[in-house]
Amino acid sequence: MHIQKYYQSKKGFTLIETVVAVGVLGMFFAAIAFILQQVLTNVAESRVRATALSLGQTQMETIRNLPYDDVGTVGGIPSGPLPQEEVKTINSLDFTITTSIIYIDDPFDQLTPADPVNNDYKRVRVEVSWGGAFPSRVPVSLVTNIVPKGVETIGSGGTLYIQVFDANAQPVSNATIHLEASEVDPPVDTQTLTDTNGYVILPGVAPCISCYKISVTKSGYSTDRTYGTEEVANPLQPHMTVITGEISPVSFTIDRTSSVIVNTRGTQEAGYPVVTNVLFMLRGAKIIGYDALDDPVYKYSFSTNSGGGSVSIPALEWDTYTLDFSNSAHNLAGSNPLVPFALAPSTTLTINVVAVPKTNNSLLVAVKNAGDELQASASVQLTNTGLSYDQTKYTAATGSADFGQVFFGSLSPTSYNLKINQPGYLEATASMTISGITQEVFTLNLVE
Repeated sequence: MHIQKYYQSKKGFTLIETVVAVGVLGMFFAAIAFILQQVLTNVAESRVRATALSLGQTQMETIRNLPYDDVGTVGGIPSGPLPQEEVKTINSLDFTITTSIIYIDDPFDQLTPADPVNNDYKRVRVEVSWGGAFPSRVPVSLVTNIVPKGVETIGSGGTLYIQVFDANAQPVSNATIHLEASEVDPPVDTQTLTDTNGYVILPGVAPCISCYKISVTKSGYSTDRTYGTEEVANPLQPHMTVITGEISPVSFTIDRTSSVIVNTRGTQEAGYPVVTNVLFMLRGAKIIGYDALDDPVYKYSFSTNSGGGSVSIPALEWDTYTLDFSNSAHNLAGSNPLVPFALAPSTTLTINVVAVPKTNNSLLVAVKNAGDELQASASVQLTNTGLSYDQTKYTAATGSADFGQVFFGSLSPTSYNLKINQPGYLEATASMTISGITQEVFTLNLVE
C-alpha cells in the first residue's frame, strides 16, 4: 500500500512538469514566430523602399540631363515638361512620384528686395510614396540644386513675395500655398510650402493683371485666399497682379480653428428650460470686400438651428461673432457671454442663449460697471406714461444664460423712459425710441 501511494505521487508530479514545459515551448515558438514576422516585414519594406529610391534617383538623373531652361514642371513656376505628379507601377505596386521645382534666391548676394536678380538657381525636390501591403510611412525624398552655367542674368517675369502669419503676427511655417492662373501661357497650377519664416518667394512669374489665384491652407488651421470680382464686386484681397521686373508682395493670416457650442434656453421666470429648434445665423466680423451696393461681404456667415437645444459649430476662424435672429421665430433675450463675443484660436467656447417667441418690437438691456463687468440684481424700470406701461425687472444672476441682462418684449414702436439702479452706483437714466429689435448696454458709475 505504501508503494502504491508513492507511485501515484511521482506520476502526478511528471504531469505538472509536462504542462509547464509545453507552456514554455509555446511562448518560445510564439516569440520566434513574432521575430520571424518582423524580419520578413523589414526585408519586404527594405525591398520596396529600395525600388522607390531607384525611381527617385532615375527622376533626378532625368532632371539633371535637361537644359537649365527646361527644368520645370507642368503648371509650375518655373514651367517645364515634367509632371508635378505621376504614378509608375512596378511588380503590381503603384509608386507616386511628386516633383517640385522652385527658384531659389541665395543669401550670398542678398535677398529680395535688395537682390534685383533673385532667381539664382533652381531647387528640385523629388518625393516617392507608395501604398500596398507595406505602405510608405516616410516617403523617399531627394533634393538637389540645379545651377545655370555662366553668370546670373535678370530673367523674365516678376516676383511673388508671399508671407503667412497667425493671429499674433507670428510666421506660419509649412503652410500650403496653392497658386493658379489659367490666363498665362503656359497655365500655372502649382503649390509649395512656406519656410520657417512664413515666406514663399517665387521669382520668374509670368506677368498678368489680377489673374493669380492664391489660397493658403494648413491642417487644423483656417484658410485665407484671394478673391475675384465674379465672387465679390470689390474684394479687399483681389487676385494678384505680377509685373515684369517688379516684386508683388501679399500677406495672408491663418491660425488654428476653434468651435462654438450654442445652448438655447427659456426665460429665468420659467426656470431656463431647454428650447428646441431655434433658428439663428452665426456671423463673423471679418469682411472679404463689398458688393455692388457697397454693403460688406462677410467672410463667415452660417445659418443653423439648435436642434434639441444645443448645436456645435466646428472649424471656425478666430474672429468676433454675433448671433443674428432676424429670420428666426425667436428673439434673443440674453446670452452668456454677451453677443457679440470674441473667439480666440484653438478654443471651444460655450454660449448659453435665452430664446423667447418673437415679437416685432423689443428691448434687451445689459448692465455693466466701469470695469466692464456685468451686474446682477440691478433694477431696470421701463415706462411710458401715455401707454400706462410701467415694468421693473432685475438683471439675472451670475452664471445664468442671461447674466446681467433683462428683456422687454411686446413693446410698441414709440419712446420709453429707462431707469437703472444698483446699490453703490449712481442711477442711470435714458430716453429711447423702440423700433424693431433694440439692444443696449449701460454702464453704471460708482457713488463718490
